[in-house]
Amino acid sequence: MPIKGKILVVDNETDQLNMMREILRRIGYEAKMTDNPEEALKMITTETFSAVFIDLIMPDIEGTDLCEQIKGVCPRVPVFAFSGHTHLYSAEQMERAGFDGSIRKPATIEEIETVLTRNVNSDKG
Repeated sequence: MPIKGKILVVDNETDQLNMMREILRRIGYEAKMTDNPEEALKMITTETFSAVFIDLIMPDIEGTDLCEQIKGVCPRVPVFAFSGHTHLYSAEQMERAGFDGSIRKPATIEEIETVLTRNVNSDKG
């Protein structure tokens, strides 16, 4: 299967990163993983991504702040909140941060594939 694109996943939980890597691989995407928001910002400036998934609650930074920073560098990349805590944020907060959508953990392979199919242009990344 040809690679459909490259996805960046930012999460402080290793098990979530491993799960997303496997899901993305199964549905045909290359996955780049990091638990470090600063590394994520470096990666977004040096590589082309089809989409970004960000955990909302991490030790060093709120996911909303990281989304704003990513959108400041690369405004056209779709960014999705990937969290079990999306209910703690209003739709207005999510929109203001620049998120293109959200997926609640734990997500199924079908949910992730649907979000990417609807929002990612497969000739990117």
